[in-house]
Amino acid sequence: MGKFNNAMRHYLSDRRHFADLFNGVCFQGKQKIKAEELSEASEQYAELESRRNDTKPRKRIERTRDLKKILRTGGSLQIFAIENQNLVDYTMPFRCMEYDTMEYRKQIEDIRCKHREKKQLYSPAERLSNFNKDDRLFPVYTICLYHGEEPWDGPRTLREMMCFGSQEDGLEELFADYPMRLYCVNEETDFSVFRTELRELFKALIYRKDKVALRHMLLEDENYRCLHADTVEALSVLLNAPRIWEERERYMQGDREEEEYDMCQALREWIEEEREEGREEGREEGREEGIMALIEICQELGASRELTVTKLVQKYDFSEQTAWERVEKYWRKDI
Repeated sequence: MGKFNNAMRHYLSDRRHFADLFNGVCFQGKQKIKAEELSEASEQYAELESRRNDTKPRKRIERTRDLKKILRTGGSLQIFAIENQNLVDYTMPFRCMEYDTMEYRKQIEDIRCKHREKKQLYSPAERLSNFNKDDRLFPVYTICLYHGEEPWDGPRTLREMMCFGSQEDGLEELFADYPMRLYCVNEETDFSVFRTELRELFKALIYRKDKVALRHMLLEDENYRCLHADTVEALSVLLNAPRIWEERERYMQGDREEEEYDMCQALREWIEEEREEGREEGREEGREEGIMALIEICQELGASRELTVTKLVQKYDFSEQTAWERVEKYWRKDI
């Protein structure tokens, strides 16, 4: 799954963040789904492979969702699932449909098993399908959360994966589409629909490539001065800034038991360190280019390798061994 998807999956496994994502994406921030009413559910599905073989039993195929939780209200049950994507998947509408279908298949098999055990199938139609006419399934709601850096240029519905051919036959109008509920963090600018620190997490992600804009945003948003440990940990991974988490003790605010951190300071220091490292890399690259140029000039002027080594020792304060290593590295054989 990769470290970025793992970090987001871990963060959203918290019921508060899970509920906040659905409320923000599906209900514009209205608190329709309450975190305390959510419960854990297995993300795994198992089914037999379709190939039949008279001599060998069919293998069981295991599929795993990223996240899945259930909500019980009265006598009904709702199933919510999240698929995390850090990279664009051009089959994602099909994948979401497949996961939903596997959930419905699991429910159908559970119902059929109960009917067979209790012998509750009466009419020919019920015995044919192993399903009563009053049986109902619990609905599944899936969000595909894309938190990658590149624009999502893949299909957003099953229809967009199709090749319909000629438009004259009118068959495209008969196609039963399966839309995907896709939320792309990098397409959004307003995260006020979220009520938890998911808001700060998403807001920081859209500035991953622009450190100057990230710094300005931190100066303007006071919420980053006091973030919980799980948000700090997720940001350190998703921003590829492991030092923030490794040195988190420096940014702790108030009571240690609360584990709240000043991410304004942490991120500003990380940005400055990134800049300094970039400048140092630039200086080192420039130095290597100068060494290479000096060796080439000496070679073009007919100087020996020994004399070139002497020049390097004088100009760059190299030891003779280091100077010889550079000469061997950059001495052109074609002159």
